[in-house]
Amino acid sequence: MTVSSLELEQAFAADAFVLDPEVLHLNHGSFGACPRAVLEAQAALRARLEAATMRWFVLEYQDALDRARAAAAAFVGADPAGFVFVANATHGVATVLANVLARAELAAGDEVLTTDHEYRACKNAIDRAAATAGAQVVIVPIALPARDPAAAVEALVARVTPRTRLVLVDHVTSPTALTLDIAALARALPPRAALLVDGAHAPGQLDLDVAATGATYYTGNFHKWTCAPKGAGFLWVAPARREGFHPLVTSHGATLSTAARSRFRLEHDWTGTHDPSPYLCVPVAITTIASLGGGWPRVRERNRTLVRAMRDDLCAALGADPIDQTPDTPDAPGGSMAAIAVTLPDGADHLAVERTLLERGVEIPIVSHPGSPWPLVRISAHLYNRRSDASRLAAALTAAGVHGRRIS
Repeated sequence: MTVSSLELEQAFAADAFVLDPEVLHLNHGSFGACPRAVLEAQAALRARLEAATMRWFVLEYQDALDRARAAAAAFVGADPAGFVFVANATHGVATVLANVLARAELAAGDEVLTTDHEYRACKNAIDRAAATAGAQVVIVPIALPARDPAAAVEALVARVTPRTRLVLVDHVTSPTALTLDIAALARALPPRAALLVDGAHAPGQLDLDVAATGATYYTGNFHKWTCAPKGAGFLWVAPARREGFHPLVTSHGATLSTAARSRFRLEHDWTGTHDPSPYLCVPVAITTIASLGGGWPRVRERNRTLVRAMRDDLCAALGADPIDQTPDTPDAPGGSMAAIAVTLPDGADHLAVERTLLERGVEIPIVSHPGSPWPLVRISAHLYNRRSDASRLAAALTAAGVHGRRIS
């Protein structure tokens, strides 16, 4: 599928979003952006709920949830029986860790394996779980710049020992925008080591097939690249682990009859009163983005092509190198984000520079992370972006005293 240079200059869906046109939006990866049509659908759903709250929750909610689950699960390649909505991927990771501890699947002397590119919130979660169990967290470095897609998997597998019980990895690393070969990792792990994938960035950015990854547990977000409302994530549990797998909150489903639904479904579908509209609007988001971008394959390819062009333009303007230096081929791993190495002003804190840019109307993360020996600028591309955004960003970074760094 070829994406023309003209398409990269057109933000052809900009009017479909409610984004401030005076702001340069290059951080879709952190929080996403919701199209106007999805927000309108959410408002209509909330109005219907509030018009007759008991009637809606008792007579309409479960059917609506089942329909949304079927559509969302199909989009990510997961069977609905093991698929539950959660608020976000961090919530999904916490749910898995709570069950691992409750089942005594992690004990004193065991090891939890992860990388130095792991998302901070989830790294904090495994640190706490390991401390509770008396286990050890083993951090595997992923070398930068990245030149070999297989290197990260090889580094992880090399650190597996008979004590390894759980492996936690990002599908797309949040701070560094690298795509890991989850299926290859799953194939290489011994059966005793469960694989928990934090796929926060994967739905909508990658052509995702959760079942084919071989993961034991997979959690992701719909509010990012799928552009659903904030608070829409999912957790998928492999069939062998579903029995006795509980949500973080125990509610009515723990004791209701299982004549019509599994205990797994009863417990996870209702954990107390909350606003379910983000979950129920996921199908609207899926169809809206597909309609705006000419179908999901074209959306993903356009965003992938665009972010690589923007990355190259930014590197040329700043005299920088990208941290992902794998061959740029059609089948190369990668999605809608990229990161480049930069130098900050002397003595400057990366968060202070980020705040300065925000105050100037530039939304971009400045990353200082253990997985990178240099500060990074991470850019994102979605339908509302155009290639010329890179030149605007280069000018803003230069004005803030940020310069490129050569790392090759």
